[in-house]
Amino acid sequence: MEFIVKENENHQLESIVNKNDKYKMNWVATGKKWGEMFLPDGITGRIERTVSTKGKITEKYIFVNNRDREYFHKKGEIGIAVPFPDNYTAAEICMRERCHAHIRCGESQSYIAGIRMGGEKPNLGLVLKEGKIEGYSIIRNEKELSNDRGTIILNPKINNLKPEERTVIQWDFFWYDDQRDFEEKLLHQEGQLLIQLEHGIYFEGENLSFHIKADKDIWHEKEIEVTLVGEKISTKKTENGNCIDYKIKMDSVSQGEKEFFIKRGEYSTSAVILVLPRVEKLAEKRCRFIVEKQQYFCSGSLLDGAFLTYDNEDKRLVYEKEYDHNGGRERVGMGALLALWLQKNKDMKVEKALQKYTEYIYRELYDENTGIVYNDAGRDNTWNRLYNYPWLAIFFMERYRLYNEVADLKNMYKIVKSYYAQDGASFYAIGIPMLESVNLLKSGGMEREAEELLRYYETHGKMLIKNGLCYPPHEVKYEQSIVAPAVNYLFQLYELTGKILYLEEGKKQLAVLVLFNGHQPDFHMYENAVRHWDGYWFGKYKNLGDTFPHYWSSLSGVAFREYEKITGERLYGVKAENSLRGVLSMINGDGSASCAYVYPFMVNKVRCQYADPWANDQDWALYYYLKEGKNYD
Repeated sequence: MEFIVKENENHQLESIVNKNDKYKMNWVATGKKWGEMFLPDGITGRIERTVSTKGKITEKYIFVNNRDREYFHKKGEIGIAVPFPDNYTAAEICMRERCHAHIRCGESQSYIAGIRMGGEKPNLGLVLKEGKIEGYSIIRNEKELSNDRGTIILNPKINNLKPEERTVIQWDFFWYDDQRDFEEKLLHQEGQLLIQLEHGIYFEGENLSFHIKADKDIWHEKEIEVTLVGEKISTKKTENGNCIDYKIKMDSVSQGEKEFFIKRGEYSTSAVILVLPRVEKLAEKRCRFIVEKQQYFCSGSLLDGAFLTYDNEDKRLVYEKEYDHNGGRERVGMGALLALWLQKNKDMKVEKALQKYTEYIYRELYDENTGIVYNDAGRDNTWNRLYNYPWLAIFFMERYRLYNEVADLKNMYKIVKSYYAQDGASFYAIGIPMLESVNLLKSGGMEREAEELLRYYETHGKMLIKNGLCYPPHEVKYEQSIVAPAVNYLFQLYELTGKILYLEEGKKQLAVLVLFNGHQPDFHMYENAVRHWDGYWFGKYKNLGDTFPHYWSSLSGVAFREYEKITGERLYGVKAENSLRGVLSMINGDGSASCAYVYPFMVNKVRCQYADPWANDQDWALYYYLKEGKNYD
């Protein structure tokens, strides 16, 4: 499979095309320059590029210190642009001509797996051959807001350079078919290892293990060393065909982030996992934090009883009329979490807080007569947002499971009915509890209402099938939290009706959903979906940068779990568990939380790699783990 490339006068690439690609997709984002270098004064760089007839391009970036004294490299000071076209437009164009860029910056083990959003081969991979990459940065066009991930800038790790001394970063890029093919090709690249995690996140008390695989011909008689906090970790080495498998296994380890360093000579990389408290303890701490820190009390105020955003940095509540910081919307997840947690736990203080919040819901966010859900306190519906409806339906559904009060069941029904009365069947809302709502209505003696909702759901399902992969734009033109609900609803409809067309269509869309998720050996990214705008809308520092993780990534885990229930496919059970766990790093062991982790080293020259201080809307992550996770059932 040959490359067709076009260079500009500076030896930067303007297009990379596969000769046999029927879509002639350009793997360089429109208007961007592949190979543009960002350099400090006195450091020069040049590109050497060779195009192989065997379907490979080798790029060598040579940096020279032209200063009259030694150059001490600062992290992120040097960058190389690799502008994969990871941006959103009409879904049908995304499927053919856009990609998810799964980035791994692990020093010697660094790569990018660029996979077309529709999954159709060929896909473009980049793997480091010489030098080290210690991180990546992003340059965003903020006018594009949520729809453009921006230009990816790889940041090399460079030793200090004497005057006239040079250093080299070299990588190959190549075509591949799918994730398995990429991993096989990575494994057999000169000097590369393949690190495969069992989990990115562990719970205290669990045994930890992961695999490091090596090509036997390349790594023959080259022993790798694995250390944790400076202590050598024993490995179990086996050989299978052309592969050496080093298994790292440990008995339960203490809480916190664990970085395993992997070395052999000049080769160095790491695997990063996180150990959290047992999920029962994590949930208890979080629920009590919400009750103690995030509920507002002020008699006579519209917000009396509301659960609000909390600033962990300044230790105070936050309320703004700005939509994503207000007294409703996604923050209803705090109430849903408490109602779910109380079903297995007794706590009068939490129960009292839930009751106070319920009074607030009735007074400010919900009309019991019409089923209308309001966007903010004061029954403010300046924006009648359909996303809000399923979340409040879930809140009342969990209250019904807690108290068995028919009023809650009726409210759930009214809200869903109101949603569909507003053309909800044409909308890809998040979290409609199709299966659970119908079953609860039937068990509660409301057969007629159950049948009515099922008719609405089937109308919705027909729309999902009609649209197929041509997803309509929502608040973002195309994203993981449009695809994941569609897949989940189709599987739930199959369970409700037994109609095979729902299962078959769900499988088609599932194949697109899995492509959002990366498999890098870092708990921030492992089985977490590419998302890159949420910190801007919901966070304190309003940064438009990659959010690894973001809690809505768990919607993929919910869909994977549903598929496992239907088919018994263990692979999807494993993916479900890791996806649902993958977002729990947003909940801290003391019960505090963060709405987003902004992962790149820099975004538009602003230092990142931080958990945003605002505990805002992230509690849906814990809610869905308590509903679907294997460690809490």
